[in-house]
Amino acid sequence: MSTHSKVDLSTLGWVKTEIDETLKQARLALEAFAENPSDKTRLRFCITHLHQVVGTLLMVELDGAAMLAREAEALADDIINDKVAPDSRVLDALTRGILTLPDYLARLQAGQSDVPLKHIGLMNEMRAVRKATPISELELFSPDLSVRPPPAESHAGKLAEAEYRDLAKQLRSGFQPALLEWLRDASNKASLEKIADIFAQLQSKSGISVLEQLFWVSSGYIEAMREDGLEVTAERKKLFGRLDQHIKKIIDGADRSTVRIASEDLTRALLWEIAQAKSPGARVTQLKRAFDLEFLLSGDTAESSAEASDLPTPEALASV
Repeated sequence: MSTHSKVDLSTLGWVKTEIDETLKQARLALEAFAENPSDKTRLRFCITHLHQVVGTLLMVELDGAAMLAREAEALADDIINDKVAPDSRVLDALTRGILTLPDYLARLQAGQSDVPLKHIGLMNEMRAVRKATPISELELFSPDLSVRPPPAESHAGKLAEAEYRDLAKQLRSGFQPALLEWLRDASNKASLEKIADIFAQLQSKSGISVLEQLFWVSSGYIEAMREDGLEVTAERKKLFGRLDQHIKKIIDGADRSTVRIASEDLTRALLWEIAQAKSPGARVTQLKRAFDLEFLLSGDTAESSAEASDLPTPEALASV
């Protein structure tokens, strides 16, 4: 799933009135159930309406909004199947899930993007009351991995696969001691500089685009750590271990499909961290722009997103 979708305003306008009415009926049915929880007929109506909303949102390719609606439907399903008791906390979470959707769609219609990360807190609250595994932010983070590094001035330095494996083996023998030094002392910037130089060579010599991309992104991760743009944590240290294992896959001659899938997974994880980076370094800035990372997290630039979140929806303004 993508974390953001370009909204087709004409299509959304065509279905929004119907969706709003269906959500209204779902809310009224839920309110009637809350007054008399022993009668599940109204809750069944609520589920039917939510299911219809999910289908419509998927049809118009609003995956983020559909995900929020699907979480509300799943919670209602668990209530009707006696997996969750309909206490005030549960019903409150479900009600807010339903009430958030019209507001969300109104903002999409006003030009904001379909970014489910905005509502991950509410979705995880609905999952928590039915004891479902929470959704991680990384699961909803899907940068455009077709983005490639700026073209090199010359392709003369690119190596054939066998030669590249030999280079990777040689460079790994330098990467591992430098990494060990840094893991022992995270303030050791010299070790990070050595690693950055190794990644630069692996990027420039690779004739495989996903590897060139991976080591381009990895250099930005190193820059963020070197400039204290990211706090050193156990999870962030593990990413270096994953990079080491990935270099080993290259040396061992793993097939291209394995290398591609592993490279893309690792690139996505690194980009997620770079998106959080506070440092203004050249490579971090380049990657944030190239992959539109701030937009991926918020659906807009940080400034305009903050401003937009404080504004009433277009429908509220129209009512006034």
